[in-house]
Amino acid sequence: MSQGFNIRFNGIVGFAFMVLIFVAMFFLAKGIFTVLSWVAPVLIIGALLINYKTVLGFIKYMWALLKRNPLGGVLGIILSVIGFPILSGFLFGKAILDRKVKKLSDEYQARREGEFVEYEEVIRKETELDLPILEKPIRSQDGDEYEDLF
Repeated sequence: MSQGFNIRFNGIVGFAFMVLIFVAMFFLAKGIFTVLSWVAPVLIIGALLINYKTVLGFIKYMWALLKRNPLGGVLGIILSVIGFPILSGFLFGKAILDRKVKKLSDEYQARREGEFVEYEEVIRKETELDLPILEKPIRSQDGDEYEDLF
């Protein structure tokens, strides 16, 4: 008398469950890509308005890649066209992040200008340490080559 499911049935159920998960992931990714494809023009225009240097930096990067490695550059351009919705979302996020970093950097520079930095001079006192004399450990006389190195 066996308890539980047999191995053949468990394998089929596991495989079917795995296929269902991959199908669900495919439709979820397809839905996200569809939404991004509709929003992509707005995102790329937003990235240009927020920080146009981010988009120009990406274009310069692709141009340099095309000069340095023509096959890689062409492949990069093809992938950029195919993945334009994802690329536009990435560039939009990077533009926001770049603007935030620049704003924080400008605030930091504005605070630093005209202010003296407070510091405290540290004076070192020469002190002599009383360390105990270490004795060399007794080594085995077996002719161990590793021990002879030390």
